[in-house]
Amino acid sequence: LEGALRQAIEDGSLDVAYQPLMRLEDNRLTGFEALARWTHPEHGTIGPDVFIPIAEESGLIVPLTDLVLRRACRQLHAWQGLHASLAGPTMHVNLSSKDLGHQNLFERVTHALAATGLEPRHLALELTENILMERIETALPMLAALRGLGVALAIDDFGTGYSSLAHLSSLPIDN
Repeated sequence: LEGALRQAIEDGSLDVAYQPLMRLEDNRLTGFEALARWTHPEHGTIGPDVFIPIAEESGLIVPLTDLVLRRACRQLHAWQGLHASLAGPTMHVNLSSKDLGHQNLFERVTHALAATGLEPRHLALELTENILMERIETALPMLAALRGLGVALAIDDFGTGYSSLAHLSSLPIDN
């Protein structure tokens, strides 16, 4: 599967699904979460619970994230051009521990934004609580730089780890 995943990333045959994010109080669309999906030519649909760990262990997670990031930014920018109601939503893209530790994360994000025309304020990068806490010391300057650029930062799966609300409130997190 690792070789097939490498090929799927290289030739762009992975799909990105967009899960709408809604504000329940007024049923307003606030954004989308970009989710990588893989349909293997022989094995059919392979869930992210299978291929994401393979990508992380094999070093493919950085190019996988880049593929999802570029496609997601391009898609939201295209939707924004279609209808005024889509001018406000944000695109959420998940980062892995390896992405957060990658020295060129800032450049990768700015390149995706520049290449697609999406404004930084329309992008939110999601980190799980556990990933953030395990890399907190090295991640803070990178997170501050991304936030300074205008990219939102979000905690995904909050409550699954051991951090406190008081500790999280000191971090450069938007939601």
